[in-house]
Amino acid sequence: MEALTYDNLEDFLEVAGDLLGADPVNHSVHLTTVDSARRGLRQPAALISLHDNGTLVGAVTRMQDRPLHLAAMPLAAAPFVAEVLRGQPIDAVTGPVDRVEAFRTLWREGGHETYRLRLYHLDALVVPDVPGESRLATAADDDLITEWWVRFIEELDGTERAEAEEVMRGSRAMPAGHVIWLAGGEPVSWAASTDPIAGVSRVGPVYTPPEHRRHGYGAAATAAVSQWAYGAGADHVVLTADYANPTANSVYQGIGFRHVSDWSEYKWS
Repeated sequence: MEALTYDNLEDFLEVAGDLLGADPVNHSVHLTTVDSARRGLRQPAALISLHDNGTLVGAVTRMQDRPLHLAAMPLAAAPFVAEVLRGQPIDAVTGPVDRVEAFRTLWREGGHETYRLRLYHLDALVVPDVPGESRLATAADDDLITEWWVRFIEELDGTERAEAEEVMRGSRAMPAGHVIWLAGGEPVSWAASTDPIAGVSRVGPVYTPPEHRRHGYGAAATAAVSQWAYGAGADHVVLTADYANPTANSVYQGIGFRHVSDWSEYKWS
């Protein structure tokens, strides 16, 4: 096995782009973050292609201030990735559970799993019968979306508000569609989905304030933003749900999302 590193994003994509694009469901995070780098929204910090006897078998990416992403890394490549990255300030890693475990045990001791997620792929959308209506967000909704996004991160990651605001700012720059669900004319839920990249859109965040939960608004907003993604050109719609939240997992399955794999994020800080 050989791990090759790249300083230039286009050189990396010339080698590994087709491999990433061949499995857009499992590689959606690779694809969207690489696209953000091409747009100048993020700077690449690690670009690695993996080869076995001269044959391309995988890739690893990391954007500045973001976790190392391992969805396209074969398990056998973990020691080679760890070796080529040795000395870099990597304090977080994300991807399918088995790949994260393979890498993090080689990287360094300590740390903790910040969350575990289930990756879902939308099979056949079932639009729920929920009172209210959806509309696309406008500039007038920016403050509301910002506040709900921060609250979402605080709940999911268990972080303080200042850290949640920093994470939100990094994610908000990515091109996406936003849908607000209204009940009686009042915003009660919000869902976002990335612009289609290589035919796939990734839904998230989805947030409903506590006082409006258990009415189906989150499911309705998710279905509405999924319809937006298809209308924007997506062939596949995916999302991740907190493994520890059975309600959210049940809701997404109820509107047609099917389990693909389990993911983890692991941090050393």
